[in-house]
Amino acid sequence: MLGNDEQYNSIIRNYVIAFGSIFNDITIVRRNSDDTIKKSIKVPLSYGPSEKFMALIHGDDKTIELPRIAFEITSMQYDGERKLSKISGYTHKETTTSKTFIEHPVPYDIDIDLFIMVKNADDGTQILEQILPYFTPTFNIPIKELSDDSLVRDTPLVLNVVSLEDDYDGDFFTKRAIIWTLGFTLKGYLYGNAKEKKVVRGSGSGVGNLDSDNTSYSDQSVAPKDEDQLSSDDYGFAEDVTNYE
Repeated sequence: MLGNDEQYNSIIRNYVIAFGSIFNDITIVRRNSDDTIKKSIKVPLSYGPSEKFMALIHGDDKTIELPRIAFEITSMQYDGERKLSKISGYTHKETTTSKTFIEHPVPYDIDIDLFIMVKNADDGTQILEQILPYFTPTFNIPIKELSDDSLVRDTPLVLNVVSLEDDYDGDFFTKRAIIWTLGFTLKGYLYGNAKEKKVVRGSGSGVGNLDSDNTSYSDQSVAPKDEDQLSSDDYGFAEDVTNYE
């Protein structure tokens, strides 16, 4: 009912990759008592819920260490305030005989939670101070929304909330975990499939003979007469024409 063609433009995947690329180069340092640097740690970044990693940390998996950053999409909502008219769009590809149009995209707000999981408070504040100053509360990300197109849009990423959870229940053998949660909204767009339309290469008109009782019309079309002549249907307006697993 919605169409027979495969409709997957990898847009959401591109948003996930773009979001993760912002936070994939965060480093913290551990210092000695004389304030010299003892150790520098690049914080690993993963896609997935915080509960998954906390279960591994509290379990027998010794490969999961803190600090760590994770993120996941939590919800999506249609944003009617950013919707553009569907009677226009933009040319995706163009040749001498045809044009491929893409309708204006549909705006969606994509909610993404970022989890900062650390063992001590100083690690968490080091990471926070490398993120929060850049959000006021919006940070624009240039994103290539369609992989086979040159369209690059400055996509707003809005920081909505910052919350803290100190997971330190149980006995002394229980590993402590401080979890900072940053709630973001990415102002994205979803595109439908491109539609191919023929290029109009001529126009036609008819002139009526008003002096005759039986009105007749003489064709004075300037459209091409060869076998490539376009049908009448082609002269109408386009119906509606713009490591994550």
